[in-house]
Amino acid sequence: MFRIIHNPYANRGGSLLYLQAFLELLDAEGLQYTIHPTTAPGHATTITREIIAGEGGTKKIISLGGDGTLHEVINGYTLGDDVVFGILPAGTGNDVATMLGLPAGAQNVRQAARPILANMVKPIDYMLESSGSDKQSVLFFSFGVAANMVMLMDSFPKKTKASYYKSIFLSAFKLQAKTYEYSIDDGPVQTVTADFMALHNCIHGGGGMVLARDAVIDDGYAEVFIVEHRGMARRMRNLTALTSKKIHKQPNVKIIKAKKISIYSKDNDICCVDGEILRVNQLDLTVVTGGLKIFRE
Repeated sequence: MFRIIHNPYANRGGSLLYLQAFLELLDAEGLQYTIHPTTAPGHATTITREIIAGEGGTKKIISLGGDGTLHEVINGYTLGDDVVFGILPAGTGNDVATMLGLPAGAQNVRQAARPILANMVKPIDYMLESSGSDKQSVLFFSFGVAANMVMLMDSFPKKTKASYYKSIFLSAFKLQAKTYEYSIDDGPVQTVTADFMALHNCIHGGGGMVLARDAVIDDGYAEVFIVEHRGMARRMRNLTALTSKKIHKQPNVKIIKAKKISIYSKDNDICCVDGEILRVNQLDLTVVTGGLKIFRE
């Protein structure tokens, strides 16, 4: 039995076509399923918890939406639950699916669903925050410009590609750099004033931007991503480098593989995790190696 958690609003309603195409594949194989549409923010987390608590045996939960839907689904899971997750990229941003080589678009559903239909299961890592929020993420946790972009996007009446790029440029001009104290893998505490301070488990973020280009989703590490503040001119050059996929080459960018990191900022309490805003100024993040079973090749 497949449990399909579907966000009908993903990709401005385009996920409905993806759902229909996937159901046709399941019907052709004579496979059983139940559809669980989400109706509000956080609903996918509640549905996931109910599925896990409600039936015996291995649960097969399919996240059909974008990165935001997957984020909510994963946060209904606790390490050790007998679950295999499937990811069908039907959202606007599908960065986790891209990392796994799963193509978006209803026309590609057969290819994306192949690991699900063939029962191909492999583990991937995820990141756990343990200082109070207990949030989990396959994608990223971030202070700085990414959080500002999400807040700006939420203020726009329509969320389009144009509004997305508008939020990037407005954030670049208006962002105030903050000071962070951080410790990597229980090492010494360091201090940095930064435009961007994050932990990434995937190469891409923000719907396809190349950020942590050496990230591997199942190597037991995530990428500490730091963009030191060196003035507005350097910030604009970083923005240009981001659009040309060369942000990792900039002199004020550090990317460090780590199993855990603690980040504290006394003057910044706005953090973004996979598009969700958290009001915290402390993050204690650990990579849970192989903590999620995923349908993947």
